[in-house]
Amino acid sequence: MPRIVESVYNLIISPTRRIDRIIEAAKRSGRDLYLLSTGQPSIPPPREFREYVAELMKLESMAPYKYTPTEGYYSLREAIAEDLERLGGPKVDPEKELTVTAGGAEGLFTALMATVRRGDEVIIFDPTYFDYEPMVKFLGAKPVYWRATVETGFQPSLDELSDLVSEKTRAIVIVSPDNPTGRIIDEEIARAVVDIAVERDIWILYDEPYKTIIYEGSHVWVSKLDWEHTISMASFSKDPGIPGWRLGYVYGPSDVIHAINLIRTYTSYNPPTIAQLAIEHYLRNRLREKHLPMVLSEYRSRRDAMYRAIEELLPEARTLKPPAGMFMFVEFSPYLRKLRMSGEEFVEALGLEKNVMLIPGSFFGPASRNYIRFSFVTETPGRIRRAIELIREFIDEKA
Repeated sequence: MPRIVESVYNLIISPTRRIDRIIEAAKRSGRDLYLLSTGQPSIPPPREFREYVAELMKLESMAPYKYTPTEGYYSLREAIAEDLERLGGPKVDPEKELTVTAGGAEGLFTALMATVRRGDEVIIFDPTYFDYEPMVKFLGAKPVYWRATVETGFQPSLDELSDLVSEKTRAIVIVSPDNPTGRIIDEEIARAVVDIAVERDIWILYDEPYKTIIYEGSHVWVSKLDWEHTISMASFSKDPGIPGWRLGYVYGPSDVIHAINLIRTYTSYNPPTIAQLAIEHYLRNRLREKHLPMVLSEYRSRRDAMYRAIEELLPEARTLKPPAGMFMFVEFSPYLRKLRMSGEEFVEALGLEKNVMLIPGSFFGPASRNYIRFSFVTETPGRIRRAIELIREFIDEKA
């Protein structure tokens, strides 16, 4: 009899976690790394946020440390519901239609657990965030890939969607703004997905952790197009920037929120207490209005520096200037052919020889293996330029 349940091996160690361990070891040896791989903010939360947390830590009280309701404090859920409306989102009942989770990942997984059965099919983008495929497989379901390429602005084909939907389709996953492409889904495509979801009675899992990290354009609120079939998931990892404090939320129809809370009673039990208190302060005191414009201005300048450097120094690569998020997804096949390397081999050799860290596109989908994900939020414009000069040097030396 196997010691371990076989479905566990559908879960992979997060690629970015593997890269983070390599980075940590390299830094211990004194290497100066150019971090174009990092998938998290580089600007800390506003000072007022941090000062409030410091005051909480001084309390002679269990308030920052105790258990909370599984769904999170009601006052926080109320603050999140009010924030959603301010942002242009739907009106949500904080009692029945919203739950606070231990990070975005718990929201993703428990939403899938509540809606997807063994033998179902789940449509996911190629490329898309790499957690979805292993989660779907772990649940005994089959991922079906809906392809999006640089030629189409990373917008998928509606004609292809009609071919992908079958009697086994249980859910369609959309991430917008997207990781790894920075694409905002076209509203026309979102409406077409909603039409299919209503007609076929299938779920839309709408992941929106970057909904406030937008440089041009605006967020598409799928839940306002159709409430009954949409489960929306979000995170406070990107705004205000507390990825390590693990706080997110899910909102949608009351029956699915109830099911998610039942599951979460046996996973995290409750979201982190200190993070709940801090985020309620962030939302109630409208700290985003002071903090986010500065963050977006800085990230936009880094994005623009990266785009210019790639255009100039890597002219055979193809990419788009992303209107949102933290990443640029670059079609790299001309250089991979010259080097006779896969994306994984290229990224590994580049990191070892030039200290430039990237993420191979194959992590994001089977048809994306000739892409490379670049992150522009960690390094300054000058260091971004230097990192891409080193990539050019590496290609010239090896080719």
